Amino acid sequence: MTRRIAARPSVAVLALAAASLFSSSGWAQTDQGSSINPPGGIWSIGLYGGTLYKDNLLDLLPHALKGDTRSQNSHMAGVLLRRSLDNPGWVNAWGEWGGMPVFTDIEFGAFHHNGLLHSDELVAAWRIGATGVQWRGLNVDVAGSFGLSHALNKPPYDNPDHTDEKNYATLFYMSPEIALRHDALPGWSLALRLHHRSGIYGVVAPSHVGSNHVGLLLTRAF
Repeated sequence: MTRRIAARPSVAVLALAAASLFSSSGWAQTDQGSSINPPGGIWSIGLYGGTLYKDNLLDLLPHALKGDTRSQNSHMAGVLLRRSLDNPGWVNAWGEWGGMPVFTDIEFGAFHHNGLLHSDELVAAWRIGATGVQWRGLNVDVAGSFGLSHALNKPPYDNPDHTDEKNYATLFYMSPEIALRHDALPGWSLALRLHHRSGIYGVVAPSHVGSNHVGLLLTRAF
């Protein structure tokens, strides 16, 4: 059953709203004399844990701001592996235009869902991000991953009431995040991350087939 929290919004979900502020050009400033400091390391591995929020993607932040987070007693946890890429020319041009260091990766993930149903999930995606704020050794990265997500179990986690053969196991995957790094802990980052599976409003699956998990991702680059 849906749990409604009227007193105040979830801290995790509210923090996600801040991502839009860091993506604006006004925040893409560095201290005078500071150097460009994008994430280092060709490979990185991360541990993710999140809680299900039963909302459409476009309704998630408005409901959170109203104190109606609609969180569920359902969770997911898993591992992400990333490899950094050489930026295409248009990505570098975008970074120069915005005055921000831009980075791209490919990522692969394996997750387990528990609570409403027990299911496993695999993801493959392309990721693009930028360092929006640098201040006294603190670096704030805003990034988004775009790709495919495949549920291994039947019925798939996101649509347990669906009874016909079309279980829509493969869905669109999108995962925006805002990550914090500090020069005192090279290679480490902690991100607030939205793990979104979607039918893209009927393109690959009917509306309301999908899920939103909000959680934390701890990553180590090497």
